[in-house]
Amino acid sequence: MSRRTTSASMTLVICLGLGAATLRAAGFLETLDITAAPPVPSMPGHVLAKVIPIRWDDRSLPVRYSMNTSLPVIPNPLGPAFLTVADAQAALQASFDVWNAIPTSYVESHITGTTANPGVVGFDFKNELTFRTAATFNAIASSPSVSLIEDATLTNGDDIDLDGDSDVSNAIATAMDFDGDGDIEFPAGFYKAGTILDNDVQFNTKGTPVAGSGLRFTVADAAADTVVRSVDLMGVAVHEFGHSIGLSHTLDNQISSTDGTGTTMFPFIDTGDPASELSGRSLGSDDIAWASYHYPEGSKPSGLAALQAGDVAFADVYGLIRGEIQHGVLNQPIAGASVAAYDWNTGTFAAAGFSGTVQLPFNPVTGSLPAPTGAANNIVDGTYTIPVLKGSYAVEVQATDGTPASAGSISLTAQVGAFLGQQNFDEEFFNKNGEVAQEVRPGQRKNVVVKSGKVTSGINVTTNRNLNINNFDALNAFGFLNAPAGRYYAVRIPAAQITALLSSVPATSKLSLHSLLFQTNVFDASTVPVFARAVLATGSVSGSTATIDLATPLASAAGFVAQDADFAPFYLNEGKELAVKVRQGVAAGTITDLFLVLQLGAAPFPGISAQPPLIGLDVIGPFRGLSYNSSDGVTFTQVTTFDYRFSLGWSELP
Repeated sequence: MSRRTTSASMTLVICLGLGAATLRAAGFLETLDITAAPPVPSMPGHVLAKVIPIRWDDRSLPVRYSMNTSLPVIPNPLGPAFLTVADAQAALQASFDVWNAIPTSYVESHITGTTANPGVVGFDFKNELTFRTAATFNAIASSPSVSLIEDATLTNGDDIDLDGDSDVSNAIATAMDFDGDGDIEFPAGFYKAGTILDNDVQFNTKGTPVAGSGLRFTVADAAADTVVRSVDLMGVAVHEFGHSIGLSHTLDNQISSTDGTGTTMFPFIDTGDPASELSGRSLGSDDIAWASYHYPEGSKPSGLAALQAGDVAFADVYGLIRGEIQHGVLNQPIAGASVAAYDWNTGTFAAAGFSGTVQLPFNPVTGSLPAPTGAANNIVDGTYTIPVLKGSYAVEVQATDGTPASAGSISLTAQVGAFLGQQNFDEEFFNKNGEVAQEVRPGQRKNVVVKSGKVTSGINVTTNRNLNINNFDALNAFGFLNAPAGRYYAVRIPAAQITALLSSVPATSKLSLHSLLFQTNVFDASTVPVFARAVLATGSVSGSTATIDLATPLASAAGFVAQDADFAPFYLNEGKELAVKVRQGVAAGTITDLFLVLQLGAAPFPGISAQPPLIGLDVIGPFRGLSYNSSDGVTFTQVTTFDYRFSLGWSELP
């Protein structure tokens, strides 16, 4: 929706002066590791680099930041300036403290000084917080980091940023402004590839020259409003500071069936929904889990990682879920599939990770990063890890396919998978015994038990080889605003399409009709898209109208909880039996059409905008004329100006 604006981050990578690239990763931001990387024989000058996480070295903690005070007040592109630098700094430190307060993580960041930089941020060993951005910068905010792409030994006197001043000292044990000149010196010693050297966080307040790109930043609870170019500073800053400690974006934007807010590290914020803005101030379970996994409290006998008053050892409360994701059609390990764990009893989202270990050719001299050439060359495996509190979970895998976020918003790993055509499968749950490419019930769940300090391994998923009937093309809109309560949306599946599907598989094959997929969305990001019911029914058409048998449906779910900006599956429990019934009905002529139906609930709709849940649309065409709507559920009128994005999910059984 136009109300949504992205809060992007990027990661600059260097190896003592090498070129830069923009990368993100699963659970973590990523960079390349060219340490002892072998040459690529077919590509002179290139080495085969590993993709690895970035993080602060323990000697850099607590991370010291400087507040840019060169602006007397924070600019307001919508009117008179009102936010003082002091108030902004207080909100930013409070945002750091949200991460600092995690009892199972030892990461810490503090604002310890100021800078009067009249320009924009850059690699200068000053971790800067600023409201100055480049003329071409048009995101809400970003958190660029510079990190090593090769193991390195830093020696006393090294001038890494080439500014004529030493950046390394053998007289200190922790990173600090040792010589008092405003920038940070690192202790001499050995540092691993992926070590963060510099991080800056910038917030966009421009009114010009990029007209309309900047935002008004507010700090008071009551100041959060529906103005889309106004946003809560702390809600944005907590997100960006997650990137500052090395965390990536996540796909979760809907915590549960009753909580429509997402994790802090979801890549979008609804600046027109005050509840969504303010929810970003606090961390979700996923944010806490990954910060703790990256910087685990109690993991060392001394220093920040050692247990202190108020700390909780990571291993005392967290365990790990591990497995591998395999593409059921391509027969390849998947790079960048999102794997999520949900509380077994409540269905509430707990945490998620992304699959895949990736390697890429890289030219250390030019910074060239050629496109992937194939899974065999670029994907080492499809493994994943999810840190979760001890408990019982259902594990689900879904494609990073643009809904609710694209591979480009998530990770280099996910981009590799997308480039190689792997992000094209329907979401499904791990069900152990039935975990094959051809499943009867992809929605069936297996209870995954996790113990603290232990790894629950072997939670492997092979994505289903689906035969979906889709009467739509690309997603290019959501509708419909101000739709009346109780409205029905329906998509017709003519018998001829079912016959064509049946003819595409051997006559002796058994099929499962296992799911209905409805692409849905919300106008206010803090709300949950709930429909009065979802239905699979038979019906018939006459000219431009249809009659649907809603009284005796083939399958129906009341209070259907859909998904925010994604396909919402209605899993059918008796898939084999239903497929046989439909097959026989089509053959006998008693079933001429199937209909996938969603019905809106009663008003008033939740959220500050009081808008109904939305459905995905193809508004470009060519249109199929198979979409219908109705105000009473009796007469359905054909829609000819767009197609609803509803899908009927089948699979061939082994």
